[in-house]
Amino acid sequence: MLRRLVRSNRSTVKAREGNASASKPAFERLEPRQLMAVSPVLAGAKIKTVNLFSGGVSSNQSVITIPFSGDINLVDVTKIRMYAYAINPISAKLGQIKKTIHVTAASILPTDINGDGTQEHIFLSLTTDRLVRKNSTIVLNSGGLTDKNGDTLATQTLHVVKGQNRERFTLACRAFVPTDFARFTNDIFASSPGPAAAGGTIDEPTATAALLAFLNKKVTLGLITQAKEDATMTRYSSTAAKGTIPDHNLRAALFSLVGTFAEGAIASWLDGANVTGKPYTVIAFQDPGDATVPVAKTSVRAIDGRLRTVFRPEYSGESFVALSDWVAHEALHQDNQFGLQEEVVATTFGTLIAAQQAQVDSSFMKTPTKLVNMENDALLALVNSGRASFPYPGVKNGNMINFAAGVFQGQKLPSEDGGGVYTSVDDFLRRGYVLRGSPSGATPGNSLLNQYYATVTTKTAAANMQFSDQIISDLDSLQVAMGTHATIVVAQALRAALIA
Repeated sequence: MLRRLVRSNRSTVKAREGNASASKPAFERLEPRQLMAVSPVLAGAKIKTVNLFSGGVSSNQSVITIPFSGDINLVDVTKIRMYAYAINPISAKLGQIKKTIHVTAASILPTDINGDGTQEHIFLSLTTDRLVRKNSTIVLNSGGLTDKNGDTLATQTLHVVKGQNRERFTLACRAFVPTDFARFTNDIFASSPGPAAAGGTIDEPTATAALLAFLNKKVTLGLITQAKEDATMTRYSSTAAKGTIPDHNLRAALFSLVGTFAEGAIASWLDGANVTGKPYTVIAFQDPGDATVPVAKTSVRAIDGRLRTVFRPEYSGESFVALSDWVAHEALHQDNQFGLQEEVVATTFGTLIAAQQAQVDSSFMKTPTKLVNMENDALLALVNSGRASFPYPGVKNGNMINFAAGVFQGQKLPSEDGGGVYTSVDDFLRRGYVLRGSPSGATPGNSLLNQYYATVTTKTAAANMQFSDQIISDLDSLQVAMGTHATIVVAQALRAALIA
C-alpha cells in the first residue's frame, strides 16, 4: 500500500511540473526559433563551386554559390572571410600555412526558384582571387548579411565541398617569392651576389663516392634497381668510358642521368646512338672559343664528321648534378644547326632534368656558385610557370597571384635585355637566347629528342619531329617530369615562399 502511494505522489508531481511548464508565457520559447530564422543557411552538399576560365585557360578564380532558406541582402562584403591551408614551401618538413582567399566580388543572385515568376534572393555568390581548396573555410561574420526584414544574420561558418587538393591549392596560391637571394644571379635580383664558378679538378675517389651516394638514393626511392646501379658504376669506371670522358666529375654527370627521362644521353655520347652513328670523339672541359656560349658547346668536326662537346673550364669543379642539366641539354645538339627554338627546347629539357634530379637530392641547389645560381634562375621561373593545365606547372605564363610582377617577383628593371618582367620560363629562356643572337627557325630533330619528348609529354613523337615552338606548347599542356609535389620540393630548395 505504501509503495502505491509513493508512485501516486511521484506521478502527481510530474503532472504538476508539466502543467507548470505548459503554462509559461509562449515568448520565452520563441527566442531560439527567431535566431534560427535569422541565420538559415543550407550548406553542406548544396554549396557549389565553379572554376572560371577565359579562352580555355584557367583564370585562377572560383565562384562559390551558397543557398539560403530565405531572402537575404548583402550589406558588407568585408565581413565575409575565406581561408584554407596550403603547403609552406620554406618549412623544413613542408608543413602547412594558412592562406587568406580574397573575395573579389560578391552578389545576391535573384532566382525564380519556384517557376512562378517571383524573384527570390536566396543565393549568395562569391568570386575568389584563386582556385579554392576542398574544405576551404567560409566565415560569414555578423554584419555582412541581413534577412528580408533587415535583421542581421548571426555569424556562421561553412566549408567548401568541392575544390583543389592541398598541393594544387598551394600552386594556385603562387607566385613563389625568393627569401634567400644568395641562390640567384645578380642579373635578375639586385640583392643577389655574383658568385664565382667552381673550378678546379675533382679527383676520381671523390667523384666516384659522390656518384655512388647519389645513385644509392635513387635505389632507395625505387627510381632504379640495385642491379642497374651496379651496372652503371661498373661502366662509369670502365676504361672505355674514361677514354671518352677523362674528367671524373663530367663522367659522373653523365651517368647520374640513369633513372631520368634523359638517360638516353648516355648511349648518345658513348654508343653512337646519335645522327652520326658514332661515339663522341671529345667530351671535356675546354675553351669553346665562343663568348656567347653560356656553359657548353657541341659541334660536328669537319675532319671526320664526329661529334664533340666541350664545357667551359671554369665549371670543372661544379656539382656533377648541376652539370647533368647541361649534359642532357648538349646531347640534343647533334649537328651544326642551332636555332632559337632548338636552344629553348634543349634548355627547357635541361631545366626539367635539374628539377627531376632535385627530387633525389636538392643539396646542389643550395650551394651558391655561378652555374648553380644560373640554374636556380631557370628553376624559379619554371615553378612559377604553367598555363594550359594551371595550376599544374608548365612552361608558359599562367594566372598566378600578382602575375604583373612576373616569374621573378621583385626582379631588376629593366631586365638584362632591356625589356620588362619575364612572364614565364619560356619567355626568360627565349629572350636570353635572342640576346645572344640565336636566329629563329625550326631545326632538324633526332631520335634522342623523340625519346625526351615521348617520355616527358606521354605523346608519340613524330618521326620527323623538329625543334619547334610546338614542343614548348606540348610541354606546357602536359609534362610528367615535374608534378605538383616536385614543384613544391624545388621551391623549398630555392627558399621561395608563397606570395603574401
